[in-house]
Amino acid sequence: MKSSTPAWSGRQALASIVMALLLGATALVYWPGLNGGFIFDDLPNLLQSDAWKISSFTPAAISGALESDISGSLGRPLAMLSFAANHVWTGQDPFALKVTNLVMHTVNGLLVFLLCRQLFPLAAQSALSPRRTNLACALVAGAWLLHPLQASTVLYTVQRMEIGATAGVLACLTAYLVARRRQAQGSPGRGWYGLAGLAFLFGLGFKESALVALPLLFLVEALVFRFRDGRGQQSKQVLAFHALWIVPALLVYGLVVVPDAWQASEYAHRDFSLVQRLLSQGPVLAMYLGQILLPLPDDMLFYYDHIQAPQGLFSPPWTAISLAGLFALAALALTMRNRWPLVSLGILWFFACHSLTSNVIPLELAFEHRNYLALLGPALVACEIVSRLTRRLHGDAAFAIGLAPLLALAGLCLIQASTWGDPFRLATALAGRNPESPRANYALGTRLHEAAQGDTGSPQWSLALRQFEIAADLPGSSALPDQALVIMTSADGAGFPAARWQALEAKLLDPAFGADDLSALHSVVACRLAERCDIPDASVVGLLQRIQERHPDVHVVAIIRANFTWNGLGDQEAAIAMLRDRRARGKVPYQVDLALAEFLLASKLHENSKEAATLLAELSGLDLPPESRARVQALQAGLERFPREPEPQ
Repeated sequence: MKSSTPAWSGRQALASIVMALLLGATALVYWPGLNGGFIFDDLPNLLQSDAWKISSFTPAAISGALESDISGSLGRPLAMLSFAANHVWTGQDPFALKVTNLVMHTVNGLLVFLLCRQLFPLAAQSALSPRRTNLACALVAGAWLLHPLQASTVLYTVQRMEIGATAGVLACLTAYLVARRRQAQGSPGRGWYGLAGLAFLFGLGFKESALVALPLLFLVEALVFRFRDGRGQQSKQVLAFHALWIVPALLVYGLVVVPDAWQASEYAHRDFSLVQRLLSQGPVLAMYLGQILLPLPDDMLFYYDHIQAPQGLFSPPWTAISLAGLFALAALALTMRNRWPLVSLGILWFFACHSLTSNVIPLELAFEHRNYLALLGPALVACEIVSRLTRRLHGDAAFAIGLAPLLALAGLCLIQASTWGDPFRLATALAGRNPESPRANYALGTRLHEAAQGDTGSPQWSLALRQFEIAADLPGSSALPDQALVIMTSADGAGFPAARWQALEAKLLDPAFGADDLSALHSVVACRLAERCDIPDASVVGLLQRIQERHPDVHVVAIIRANFTWNGLGDQEAAIAMLRDRRARGKVPYQVDLALAEFLLASKLHENSKEAATLLAELSGLDLPPESRARVQALQAGLERFPREPEPQ
């Protein structure tokens, strides 16, 4: 027994060296991608937002950063705080923001290694021998770190939210495994349970996707510990813990989440229904598995807006085939839980990680970053399969066989990272990989337009026009390419583009009026107000009126319409009347009240000052985002300086 200790220690040291080399290799592989710029959701949430751009770590600044929110029902304070810290040190430099993402990714790789070191010895039926466990853990962590599918999460700045949430989940699972092992050995594990809880809250501070920690804990408990204590008996405490979250979760899901999602209004801004979304996730999850198992960069499209939701179970037939295959895979995992525990855990891990995003919530159909944590499941499956196939080989030979696919992943990841390292190269690659994607073609058009630098005679200008035309004519395209064509044609001196304006109107009046369409509307109106676009006032007025009639609940449209009436037509009374009418129709978001208060004070009419004071008093009592709170405070200061009403003679 004593003689085996040095060998075991040597294996531990070798695994630690391998893990350190893998972390260094991860930094080198991703390094070319750090020079890339902002993309897609980075633009509205980071580049165009001031919520996270603090200049010092004062209590007020930190509080504002914590309260600011990109999106999400639970808020994402720690994600915003991390962005704010970046801004204090390096401003909004995308390189520094991406370096932070990379550092967090390598930390997560280390957490994967530590999690596997706890998990593998507990899978008693696994083919992994004690001597090879640590090296296997390092190889799994390396495969997870260097898989090219991870590049679009690590190098996509705003997805730090997903990276941070995953850190919380991995730390939570690792601490839970330590606590359960200590309990089984008769040692206290209360402190480790507390650490698991804190890690879970840490993950939620980045993104609500950290909730997948709960089903993952259940899987680990069911497949590894079997809800048993150190004496092999059913643990009532463990069963009670899981019942405490499973029962409320099912009640909330059945009584709140599903009924809310079933309402037509929840899917009003989508071009698919709830049933169609659920059907679509069969092909989408099958696509994800294909990207994980055969990770060719050309198949990693980033934009998946070309995907059409199925019309039915057999329309197209691939929907039924993929769903049947996924159900068969889940059934296989359950039947293999005793003989192949890591295979079973890995398969069900993949499904558990997609349990939130492949559900009834009206999210977009597919995104690559949803596989960031899910990818560990297939890595566990591959680990056990390779271990069983190589168990008769010498340890060095087995390690070499495991290292070979890791080197291939590193090479593919380097290609993907290099593509992400140049904004124009990335836009060109994504449009080439997915010519049916309106977003990919629009993004390339935007890069070409930027390269033209306003020169209407440059080749880039003509290429941008052509790219926007391609994007605008694709099925499912938003109004963004059309607004780009309207603006560019006006700047080109070609006059009012009536045909393209009609196409823009048709998309803006479509029932599936989304954030991209709202952005397009805002850009066109802003261009007209800045007198850069040759668009008749009557066309703008008519479009705004019809959009507001078609989408009366979109409060931003009412604000845009009132703003154009004030600044474009010069009719202050009509602009104020529009927002008053919007308020009279029912409860409105605070943004309408804030815009009305600004108009009332800007009118400089004494009869409007009292109404403005009432609105500001109501707004000051609300929990507003920092930027809106600052606007309220500025208006209150302006109200105090408002000229006194002259005394009656």
